[in-house]
Amino acid sequence: MAEDQVSLTLNEDVQSAEEKENLAPQVENEQSERNVKKNRKVKPLNDIVKCALVLVLIAAVAGVLLGVINWVTYVDPEQTIKSQVGNKYGVAADTVQNVTSEYSVLSVGKSKVNAVYKVTDNVSAFYVTASGAYDGTIGFVVCVKDGKVDNIIVYESGETASIGGNVLKQANLDKYNGLELSAVELEQEAGSKDAKGSPVYISGATKTTKAVVNAIVVTAAAYKSKGGANA
Repeated sequence: MAEDQVSLTLNEDVQSAEEKENLAPQVENEQSERNVKKNRKVKPLNDIVKCALVLVLIAAVAGVLLGVINWVTYVDPEQTIKSQVGNKYGVAADTVQNVTSEYSVLSVGKSKVNAVYKVTDNVSAFYVTASGAYDGTIGFVVCVKDGKVDNIIVYESGETASIGGNVLKQANLDKYNGLELSAVELEQEAGSKDAKGSPVYISGATKTTKAVVNAIVVTAAAYKSKGGANA
């Protein structure tokens, strides 16, 4: 009887050991599967973090490069205009003075005088942004000598060369030379009728012509605001 109990116990121990041996691979497999699933969750998260860091780095580098390019290519409008008008009237750019503060009217509608420069005792240059153009606005430098338009320089324009560009040709703009600013009666921005009545009007380029007329109008308004002949 005792031998049977011992044999039974041994058999149970052997069976238990075998069961453990059989379960061991299963446990290992389950643990391995859990690790794989965990790694799968961690890997996408790591990839997202890496992508985000790369994008941040690219944006930072692009921002720095853009800043450098802007710094290298930046052109100071004031220095450019001073050089232009200085060359035209035979004076050094550093003698051209910004006298904008001496004028009380610097806008008419959406057109505005950005700056006024005293070139010589009888010559002033009005840097204006004129509205009404096909591209929105056109930048002009209107030179005034002894109260009359002496020259109109196109400083900045996005008008089409084949249409609006014809209005802005120097020979066409020169038609305003000699115009007495004190005689300019229009006190608001030009309409289509005003543009078509302008000496620089070219059929099909009404909007560009409006901008030219508006440049004259806002220049005249600023000129008069200082006292006309004393401007």
